[in-house]
Amino acid sequence: MNSHVLIAVIASIIYIPLFVILLKNRPWGRRQRIFFMFLIPAFLWSFTAIFFRGDFLMSYKLLLVRIGLCASIAMGIQYHYFLRSFYNNNPIRIPFAYTILVAAIAMVLLGYIPQSMDITADGIQLNYGIGFLIVLFPTIFLCGKDVYKLFRRHGVLVDPMERNQIVYLFIGLTVLFLFGMAAITPWGSKYPLPHMGTFFNAAILTYTVVVHKLLDFREVFRRALTSAIFGSLFVIVCLLWLLLFQISLGIEISFIPTVVALLSTWAMFVFFGVQARTMVSRKTEAFFRGNEIEPQRKLYDFISVIYDTPTLEQFGSQLLSLLSQSIDCDRACLLLPRAESGNYVARFVYPSGEDNPLAKLKVNQDSPTITWLKREGQILPVRNFSVLPEFQGLWQEEKDAIQSAEVNMFIPLVNRGELVAALAISNKRGEKIYTVDDMDLAESVANRVAASMEKEYLHEQVNEQREELAIINRLVTLITSNMNIQGIFEGFSEELKKVIDVDFAAVVLAEEDSLHFLALSSNIDSPWEQDSRIQLKGSATERVIKENKSIYEADIRRHKKYWTEKHLQSHGICSIVFLPLIIKNKCIGSFTIASRRPNAYNPKQIKLLEQLTLQIATPMENIRLYANAEQRARVDELTGLFNRRHFDEQFKAEVSRHSRFNQKLSLLMLDLDSFKTYNDIFGHPSGDRLLREIGGIINSSIREGDQVFRYGGDEFTVLLPQTQVESAFAVAERIRESVMNAMTSKETNVRISIGLACYPADGVMMNELVTVADTALYYAKSTGGNRTCLPSSILTEESTVSGGNVRVSTLSTVYALASAVDAKDRYTYGHSQKVRTYAVAIAEAVGLKADVVSRISTAAVLHDIGKIGVPDMILNKPAALDEEEWEAIKSHPRIGSNIAGNVPSLTTCINGILYHHERWDGTGYPEGLKGDNIPLDARILSIADAFCAMTSSRPYRSAIDDKEAVRRVEEGKGSQFDPELVEAFIKIVSETMPNEEEPERDTPFPESKAIE
Repeated sequence: MNSHVLIAVIASIIYIPLFVILLKNRPWGRRQRIFFMFLIPAFLWSFTAIFFRGDFLMSYKLLLVRIGLCASIAMGIQYHYFLRSFYNNNPIRIPFAYTILVAAIAMVLLGYIPQSMDITADGIQLNYGIGFLIVLFPTIFLCGKDVYKLFRRHGVLVDPMERNQIVYLFIGLTVLFLFGMAAITPWGSKYPLPHMGTFFNAAILTYTVVVHKLLDFREVFRRALTSAIFGSLFVIVCLLWLLLFQISLGIEISFIPTVVALLSTWAMFVFFGVQARTMVSRKTEAFFRGNEIEPQRKLYDFISVIYDTPTLEQFGSQLLSLLSQSIDCDRACLLLPRAESGNYVARFVYPSGEDNPLAKLKVNQDSPTITWLKREGQILPVRNFSVLPEFQGLWQEEKDAIQSAEVNMFIPLVNRGELVAALAISNKRGEKIYTVDDMDLAESVANRVAASMEKEYLHEQVNEQREELAIINRLVTLITSNMNIQGIFEGFSEELKKVIDVDFAAVVLAEEDSLHFLALSSNIDSPWEQDSRIQLKGSATERVIKENKSIYEADIRRHKKYWTEKHLQSHGICSIVFLPLIIKNKCIGSFTIASRRPNAYNPKQIKLLEQLTLQIATPMENIRLYANAEQRARVDELTGLFNRRHFDEQFKAEVSRHSRFNQKLSLLMLDLDSFKTYNDIFGHPSGDRLLREIGGIINSSIREGDQVFRYGGDEFTVLLPQTQVESAFAVAERIRESVMNAMTSKETNVRISIGLACYPADGVMMNELVTVADTALYYAKSTGGNRTCLPSSILTEESTVSGGNVRVSTLSTVYALASAVDAKDRYTYGHSQKVRTYAVAIAEAVGLKADVVSRISTAAVLHDIGKIGVPDMILNKPAALDEEEWEAIKSHPRIGSNIAGNVPSLTTCINGILYHHERWDGTGYPEGLKGDNIPLDARILSIADAFCAMTSSRPYRSAIDDKEAVRRVEEGKGSQFDPELVEAFIKIVSETMPNEEEPERDTPFPESKAIE
């Protein structure tokens, strides 16, 4: 078998795997079908050469030549159509090139090709003749035209894969041309070089057509160069060994020295070959890649320690920076999905900065771009948007955003079939085109870091959710800590400001056709206040209630949809969020957050606010229900006025406030005249309607800052803050006249009487002022009614009321003196009131009559009135008193009895005031009375006074607890106190104390001077 036959056999055999490879990669496209049609004549050409060049079938040589020539022309025609598929995608309507093949077959059949064939001892000599040239030149022309078109196509292509395919086509053409030209050389007559060239070309074309990711030719050349340098280095080292043997040992080059040199070189390369190849590879890469090699090394180093990156911020920024430098791109960004919407937004950009157009890139989760990346998991060039039909539905806004950002391609980061993130890459620097290496590097890195990226992203999401839950829990705990919403809402708003920008915050609840501001906090001059009520219609809250979803207005300066926004915008508000307060699928109002900055809130913050609103909706409803219940508890249902309970609370607070600021406060007590008769005649329903009407008249007759209360039955009270007696009298008269005019028009005799008291002139304690006002009211009614009476008028207008039961106005002065005594001694403030409480309890416990209990009550209030004559330095002295100071203290009972003796209505209280410091064993003062000789009032006051003194702090000692005080009172039974009264007292106190046993104390019972 000669060399011609051997090469033809090998080429024919190796064509078989090419067919197999192509057949396994079905289904075929148009290009693959054309290439298959090329392989058939190429295989047939080589296969016929076996019989043509062999020593058999000698009588069929001419037929074999003719078949081979037709196969070669057919191969050229199919090659033309194959090359055409790379620059023209239009289908072939009329294949004119096949006319060349038809002409060739015709000329072969007619005997014009070949012109002659001679068989000699040297081989077969063919004369193709002019006919072969007629069909050969058009075929060469078509292929030349294809080469030109491909060259132009290569110049305008931006897809590195297509550019790389065309480069491989050029390589195949070059091989085919070189081997074809070699056929006319002396070597060509000895060896079947055209068959070798055709085979190599077919192998290159198969690789080009079948393999989807071709190695960049430069990469192939780089690897080949690296291998060549490494092989050359091996040969050089081996030759150096031979030279060393020859020079140093004088050994001639032969088989054995050569083997030794090879083994020595192999041994060296075993130990140092890896380092040497790595060095050569790096130098070669540095030569070809230039500045890109160092960033690529850093990128690979980063990927190797990727699990040590602590945060997503460091992970994303380092990855994007190193990858961008490695492929030398102009700009890039990493798109991550938002937890709240799923849309992909630019989280990291390179280079960083707001001026980078990629910083604002956003791709919706249902975009065809994301759908394609999820499904294919491959690089998506932006030019495919105009090619692939599925991108025809891409939103124009998104398409414009991608074009303005100059995105060149999207690279997916896919882990376990899920799209973790997407890289958006712009054009290469210097208007260069990305190579296959660049794309392979980017895709390889994306695949390697996808799992770590997902882990860091999920870890960040968990941390953010943990922080959000902590914030929500903290705020919810704060909002539920107290039912006084306004008291805690300021703190709630301040805590919320640590997370988002808040200049205005309000909880607005719907109440029929209006909105009620349950709570409000504002840094601006708010157009509304807490408890304000505004119209529901036309407000943003109305829409929130209808749709059960949040409304965000990023900048209300541009457009105002709701009338409430106009008021807020006029006070400087730009951004505002209305969030629904939903309970049991029903929206009860809105939680409103606003800022003076435009675009103040991002989707993440709005989601946090929505979660917070869901948590505070129920507490807000509970607060509203509690407020309504409390309001009902404070409001009289019949008249709609505040009730007695609220009067006690407000009056106490007002007395404290006016005392603190040294201001005057007036109290009116009002009672209807002849109301019982009206009820008896017209019935209670009519009486109720009359009470409602009179309550409205009183409320409309007072000033804005005044408050009116229904005190009970047909009695009312009015508080007049910062009002002197004269002004209060004018208000009272206005009320009385308004009621009289209204009742006259109704032809009824119901009128109103009013008593007046003023702080501090008529008393400094709430009970004292009520007593004085009630006394004045009693006097007004007992002197004919339908009048206003001042405390000062009681003495000047003496009455002849039957029985002489007239209250004297000087009583208020005495109560004022008692309060003055408590006030001057800071250690015993309120002492008289406490003594009265216990004294009355003892008196009632032993069964005394009501008038006696009332007398003891008055005496208890006045028992220390004599201390008005004791110097303050003695009362407040922290050390023990000397004899002179002690005598001054012991004088206060007698001083107090003298003061009470000057008031006729208090003469019955003299014994209790004078003798409340007498002791049961006769060692007390001022008279040293003993046993039952001590008046009962004084014995009761003695126990109550001693107990209250022990449980109160004094200058010379601190207060003791109630149990210890009870024990000491029990120890004084029979010595200091009446035994029977002590038993009654202990029984009373024991009922109000816990039953826990307490260890005995060794402290001795103090002397009487210690119980003051």
